[in-house]
Amino acid sequence: MKLNVWALARAVGIVTAVVFAICAFFVAVAPEATAALLSYLLHVDLTGLVRPITRASFFAGLLALSIGASVLAAVMAWLYNRWA
Repeated sequence: MKLNVWALARAVGIVTAVVFAICAFFVAVAPEATAALLSYLLHVDLTGLVRPITRASFFAGLLALSIGASVLAAVMAWLYNRWA
């Protein structure tokens, strides 16, 4: 079975963008609580790293993370198709 490289890349990019937006929403609404939750999940103290989200930082992070995840998914699918 071959994977459709571009379909997987788009799907991963879209899902990553949605998850990023949800996370940014929680950081904007309740930054301390979100940092505390992530501290528990990652086993690292992140409570001192809370900073406000600006419109520019939101869109820069959204683009960088979703494009990066899309490229990574495309490379993984391409390698899978090549080695399978």
